[in-house]
Formats: sequence, structure tokens, C-alpha cells
Amino acid sequence: MPYTKEAILPIVEELKQLNDYEDIAAIIQSGVDFLTGQTFTAPVFTDTHDAKQMCFFISRLQLPDHWDENDRLILQLISPPVTWEACRETFLHTIVPMMDTPGTSSSIVLRFSYFTSFLQQRGCTPEEIGSMLISYSGDGNNFDLAPLKFTPLRKFLQDLIKSAEWHVIDAYIQTWNKKGWNSLFFRLLSKGHPEREMEYLENILAKSGYYKDHYELSRILLQNNLSKYEPVIEKTAGWFVNLPDYTGALTNYQLLADHLPEKYNQQVVKAAYNYLDMPNTGIPNQDLRLFEVPGDSSSWAPPAVMAIRLLLQLDKFPAINYLDNYLVEKRYVHPDVFQLLTDQLQDRAVPLLLRALENDYDAKILLPVLTQLNTALYIDQLWPYTLHKLKSVRTLVAVILAEHPMALEKAGELLLHKKADQRLTAVQILCRLNTIDAKKLLQQALHKETNDDARDLMLETLGDTITDTDDAATVAQLVSFAKKRGKLSRPLETWLDDTTLPPLYLLNGTAMTTDMMRFLLYRMSRIKEIRSDVEARPLLRLIDKSRSGDFAAHLFKIYTDKGGDAKYKYLMALAALVGDDVLADKLHIAINHWIDDKRLKMAEHGVGALAIHGSDNALRAVEFLSRKYRIRKSNVGAAALVALQHAAAEIGIGIHELGDRIVPDFGFTGLFKYFEVKGEVYGAFIDSNFKPAYFNENNRKLKSIPAATSSDIKESFKTITKEVAEVVKSQSPRLEHFLVTQRAWSAAQWQGFFLHNPVMFVYATRLLWGIYDEQGQLTGCFHCQEDTTLVNVEGEKITIPENAHVRILHPLYLDAGTLQQWKQKFVDLAIIPVFPQLERLVAALSPLHSHATLVHDFEDISLESDVLNKHMELKGWKLSEGSDSKYVYAYHKTDDEHQLEVIIEVSVIYKDDAFCYKLGKLYFIDKTKTQQQWVRSTDKDAANYLLPLQSVPPVFYSEAMTDIAISRDKVVLV
Repeated sequence: MPYTKEAILPIVEELKQLNDYEDIAAIIQSGVDFLTGQTFTAPVFTDTHDAKQMCFFISRLQLPDHWDENDRLILQLISPPVTWEACRETFLHTIVPMMDTPGTSSSIVLRFSYFTSFLQQRGCTPEEIGSMLISYSGDGNNFDLAPLKFTPLRKFLQDLIKSAEWHVIDAYIQTWNKKGWNSLFFRLLSKGHPEREMEYLENILAKSGYYKDHYELSRILLQNNLSKYEPVIEKTAGWFVNLPDYTGALTNYQLLADHLPEKYNQQVVKAAYNYLDMPNTGIPNQDLRLFEVPGDSSSWAPPAVMAIRLLLQLDKFPAINYLDNYLVEKRYVHPDVFQLLTDQLQDRAVPLLLRALENDYDAKILLPVLTQLNTALYIDQLWPYTLHKLKSVRTLVAVILAEHPMALEKAGELLLHKKADQRLTAVQILCRLNTIDAKKLLQQALHKETNDDARDLMLETLGDTITDTDDAATVAQLVSFAKKRGKLSRPLETWLDDTTLPPLYLLNGTAMTTDMMRFLLYRMSRIKEIRSDVEARPLLRLIDKSRSGDFAAHLFKIYTDKGGDAKYKYLMALAALVGDDVLADKLHIAINHWIDDKRLKMAEHGVGALAIHGSDNALRAVEFLSRKYRIRKSNVGAAALVALQHAAAEIGIGIHELGDRIVPDFGFTGLFKYFEVKGEVYGAFIDSNFKPAYFNENNRKLKSIPAATSSDIKESFKTITKEVAEVVKSQSPRLEHFLVTQRAWSAAQWQGFFLHNPVMFVYATRLLWGIYDEQGQLTGCFHCQEDTTLVNVEGEKITIPENAHVRILHPLYLDAGTLQQWKQKFVDLAIIPVFPQLERLVAALSPLHSHATLVHDFEDISLESDVLNKHMELKGWKLSEGSDSKYVYAYHKTDDEHQLEVIIEVSVIYKDDAFCYKLGKLYFIDKTKTQQQWVRSTDKDAANYLLPLQSVPPVFYSEAMTDIAISRDKVVLV
């Protein structure tokens, strides 16, 4: 019976998602027509591309022993010669893995009978069928030589090969000589025809060029049965010598010498010298890591490195002389060799490394290796490299030479060099020294130095050395110095005619001179981050920002006209520094456009510029962006967070204090805003629903604003209503984050922020607060009433001690009885929390697990990827893909306050026709010890970063565990 249209429809609907479906629709339809009985003969194609489209129907095939009329229609569909050639690989990829499905003896016999019959009808010989099964089983792509554990497929192959005649075995060996090593075929051959085993091995091992596979195969063979396989490995080594192929010879003799050193060490030494003496040794295979590094089974070394390692071990002193001549001849040396020399020879390696430097081997590799050895043995010979043509080399040398006992004097002489490159190197040495005398030399040279890279480095080391409180005098001096250095003789950019820029006015009412303008642009062009330049700051302080809007807008337009090129970001930064609120609004709008257009680097620079604008509205916008893009487009969110940190540092406060400071008060005086209507004074406040409410002179609350209120005042309160809603959107998640990280306010900070801001006061009345002493111990809890009175659970008035600090109380710190009392009190007072607090799930660490670093509680959970992603993002976790390009992932969540991170590993599995995430181990990482985005628990250095659970802040531990635990409502247990 043909397929019904409903049975085929899912395939067609899936294919419609393909970009080229319109081009293949007619071809697909011809297949559908045949399968559904609309036509009675399978379509025949002459074009391979058209025939290949029939592959899409192969996924409908069942196990061969279940093939029915519908399956046979698909088999007929792919049977015409051209179609079979186009679809054969897909057919085999689909069916062969299914052949190992468990079944009864009779069903398995039937399965292979149907499968082989179909292939024989396509003209396949028994050998071709056997080789197809071996290839597409995927079981032989390894070096496993253990006896076969039989499955239906392996049992069939065992019987097939064992019963094969001599000429069929010839065909098998011929096929697998071409295909290369396959452990499944080797084990089947060894079992069925052991007399042909060595023939296959010799052919495989004697293939030049397959070094890594041959090395691993030879290693496993010798480990498995030394006496049996030594002759074939020795024969292969001799064959490589005669070619000559000294890479192959070296690999084989080295493996033999590992087992029989007295017999093969001399051959190893000879093969190593022969390998190194080959013309251009190692260049074609410099990245081929072939040899297992002794003592580290996870690391592999290139042949050139291993050859030298072996010579240093087996023929040390002749090898050192040989390598010295080798370096004099300037022959190729693999970069890893220099580290090897250092590890093997220690201080004896210094002459060889210096010889390599003299002969122009890569100093960027050599110098870091040299620094691992006794400095006194080489430092005097490095001074000539301050004249090296490469900046990278001079920079590396500067770091080392700063340790020289005469570094100050020699760097001082170099500071007078006529070439800017050498003066820059001198500056690098002096900056590295960072002593009082070094700073004096830098200060003396600062205003004479014409090389801006050198000056920037000086300024970075010297810091803000401008101590004159008279900005006008300082600016005059800085402009004069810059003019003498020739920095103001022409516009900064050929396309930037600074004489046509809108004027900038100073606070004294005069217009900025052309020299001042050029100095400002010149100094701002030197910024690397979106910050004000240290020498530009005195001039920036003199600018009248109330009259600089046109100038800022013009600069910003130039920046956008230049396509947001990163090298012109200083234009946007300067525009932000001098711009008004109009510029801030333009910049905010532009940032949103750049994000939408996926110009994320421009957006990152934009949020930095918005932050240095410095207005409360601008900083609020940056704070909003830091939260909005914390998970998705996280680079933008991270840039916004860094920008806020810079802005806070400029003011001299913490980032959270800055966040408190920029919460608007909407023109309220404390908690109230007063206005007059027909001679009567009314007041407004923000009620518990975060909406404006009104009262009259008798303190009677009104249902709405008085009808006679002027339209302007009514409109202003409408605006306030909208703005309060926006503040709540930002402050609610912000305060919940503070609950998780347990941010502390001093008594004065808490009272100033929560009792004097109309919006934050509402939060004060809808949350439970904890008082902590100087040792961080909880001493009491309180609730804030609507009259600003602070009361405990018994309703008694309390005050916060001056030396105490306040946190949003986490229920983890309350015993069950006290927690229930507060819950009841909030119910009695009809307090609706702004986010879950008292009802929050908690997870306390068991003392039994306090020293553990890994949590295995969630490894039974798998969940559809989209569902888990949505849940984890809601809880503030980010997903990172594994760095090793495997299907290994991790969710991570950071506690910036304590510089730690929680990670839960995730793997991808295919379940119920969908991709799912399966949760793995959970652990906490000390972020002060690693810069990696996330660390896998199996990483070699992971033990250095993993935190014992007892070292994790209790609230962060609780939040991490409950975030995952509540996902069980949605999960499938596996």
C-alpha cells in the first residue's frame, strides 16, 4: 500500500525550509507522486544533482527486517543506477548503524538477508558489502586491539570474512590497504585469517606520510605483544631508512628503543641525526605533532623537537656541538626546540640561545625562554637589541634590561638617541624601573619628546602630574610645549579643517584659539579607551558646555560619516565630553541603532562615550544597557559596565554608589512634591504601587489630582508616572541582584538613599531588611513603615546603629520560626514584595559536603535546549560553548562582588527527535585565579580554580542551587 500524503507531508514541510526548495520542488514532487501511488514507476534521472534529492526519503526507512511495502517503494525509488550512485552513501550512513539494533535470532538473520540481497541487486560483491559494513559501522576508527565484543553486525562480519575464499580475502586486503588502518577489519582478519594479518600490517605501516597514525598503531602493537610485532616494526623502520624517509625511521626506532633500548638506541641516534640533516628539516611537518611527550600522555611533540630531545638524552655533548653549528648555518629550528633546550640543559642552554639570537632566529620566542635562566649569563649581551628593527623585540628586551644593575644610566643615555624608536625603548625601561630617579628622567624628557608613543607611555607611568590649580596657565604651557614639538602646525587629519569647526567657548567668554583646538583634538586622538586624555583635562575644564552643543554635534556627525571607524572614536569621545543633553540623546538613539544593525563594536564605544558625558540621564541610560545586554549581546553589556566603573572612578565612588546617585528624584523635596491650585497647596507622593498619589492641606488623600490643576502640572505628573515606571524596571532587578550578592549600605547611606528618594522609599516599605555589625553578623531585622519608622517583628521602634550596615535580608539567615513570623506580618500589613524574598527557596550547605568542590545533584536532568535556555537566562545565567569544538557547553553565572563564578556543565544529547541539554557537574570558580570565560572541571589546572563549597558565600551558593533545582518543574529525568 502506498504512503498516505499525511505520512510524507512532514518531509516535504521540512524541505520547504531549504533556501533552494523552489529549484528542487518539482523533483521532490516526482518522488512524492511515486511513493503515494500517483505514479506507478520510479522516476529515472540522468542528472546526479536531481537524483540526489531522493536521499531525503531514505530517513523513512525502517530496519531491514521490518521492511514493508512502503519501505520497498523507497528502495525502488533509489534503485535506478544514477539515483543509487547519488544516494548510496546516505543509504549506508542511515542503515548500517541500525544493523546492531537488538532483536531475536530470526529477525537478525532476516535483517542481514534483506540488506545484502538489496546490495547484491545493486551489483555489489560480498567483499564490497563487507567493506561497506565495516566502513559505515564507525567501529574501526581507533587503535583498539582488544578482542571483539560481538554485536549482530560484528557477528555477521566475523562469519562473512571467516568463510571467505582466498581470492575474496585478497580483495579485502587490497581494499583496506587503500582505505588505510581500520581496527575492526584488522581484528576480523586476525580472527578469521590470522595468516594474512602481517601482510595487512606491513602494507599499512609502510605507507610514507601517515606518520601519526603509524606511530600510534606501532606503539599499541608493541605494547600489546612485543615479541610478535617487533619484527614487523623493525622491518618497517629499515624500509623507511632505505627510501630514505627519516621521519618514518625515527618514529619506529624510537618506539622500539622504548622497549629495547640496548638494541635500538644507536639506530635512534643515527635516525635523529639523519632527520636533522635532511634539507629544510621539519618545515613541511613543523606543525605535525607526532611523538608523545615523555611523562605527559596528553601532549605531542613534532619530529624535529623529538629528534633533538632524543639526541640530548642519548648523545648529549656531541649533540650540543652539533646544534651550535646547526644554528650558525641558520637552518630551520622548530620554535618548541628552544624551550626544550632550556628544560634539558638549564643554564648550559644560554650559549645556544644567544647563538640563535645572533643568527636572527625569532627573538619573540627566544627572549621569553632566556628569562627562565640565570640573568647574569646573558643580560649584558642584550643591550644591542635595543637597536633591533622590530618593535616587538625592543619591547621584550626592555622588560629584561630593566633588571640590569646599570639600567637607569644606560636607559638615560638611550633616551638621548636621535631615533624615536630607541627613545621609546629607553622609556619602556625607565617605566619598568618606576623609581624616583627614573621618573625624574621621564619628567625632564616629557615635554621635549616628539614620539607620541613614548610620551603616552611616560604619561601612563607618571600619572596625572599636573598639580597647578590654575587650569588656564597649565593649558597655555601645554599648548606651547606641543607647538614647539611641531604637533600643532597643521590640522590633525587631512580631511579635518579645524578652522571650519563650530567655535568652542571658554568659561571666561572667549572663543578657543586654533592652537587650543588643535591641541585638544591632538591629545584626544591619543586615547586608547573612551576616556579623557590626561593632558586634555585642564582644557576640558575650561570649556563652557552650555555653548558647546553645535561643536559636539558636528564632531559626532563626522564620526558617523566616517562609518564609526575605531581609529576615529576620539571624535565621539570628545563630542561626549563637551556635549549637552541633546548630544546625549542623539548618542543613545545611535547606540540602539548600532545594536540593531549588529555594529556591536560601535555600540561598545558608544556606551563608553555616553558614560563620560556624565549627566545623570546619560549614566542612567548606560546602567540600563548594562542590564539589558547582560546575557545577550553581552559585549555591549560588559562595555556599559566598564564605562560605569570608569565614571564612578572619576568621581571617586563605587559603581553601586554611582547607581544609587543617578536614581532620579523627579523634583521632589524628600518624599513629597508640592504644587498650588487656586491658592491652595497640594502635595504628591509615590504610593505603594509606584504611582503618584495626592493629598490636600489637611493631609487627606485624594482619589486623583484636583480637576482645577493646570494642564502643565498635570502633564508633568503624567511624565513622572512614565519615568517612575522606567525606574522600577531597572531598580527591581537591581535590588534583587543586591539580595543575591548581599550588598551592604552603611546606616547613613541606607537612610539617605531609601528614606529621601520618593521611589526608593517604596522599596524600603516593601522589603525586609537586616542589620549587620562590623563583623558581618546579623543583629536584627526591620521593616520600614509608611511614616519612615523602622520596626522589628514585634512592632517595636528601632534605630540603626551608626557603625552598622544594612542588607536586603535573605531568608537563608532566618530560623523557621522567625521567618514565619515575618511572613505573617507581611500578610497582615498587605505588603506585596517587589520580588520573591521571604518565599524564596533556600539551599543550605550540608557540613558533610563542605570540603567538596563538585556537585553531582543535577546530572540526572535533561531538558529541551530552548526551554532550559529560557529558564537559565531568566535566572541570570549565560551559555558558553566549549572551546574544543565539541558538543560540550556550560552555563555560568558571576558574582562580581566576590569575584567568583558558578558553572554547570552541559552536554548535548539527541532525545525524542529533538536536541536536549543534559546537565552535568556544578562547581564554583575563583575568578581572581583565571581569566578564562569558563573552566571545565576536567581541565588540567582546574584544581587551582575550584572553590571548596564552604568557601562560597552562603547566599550565592543557595541561589545557584535553587536556580537549577526549580528547573526540575520542567525537566525530564534520565
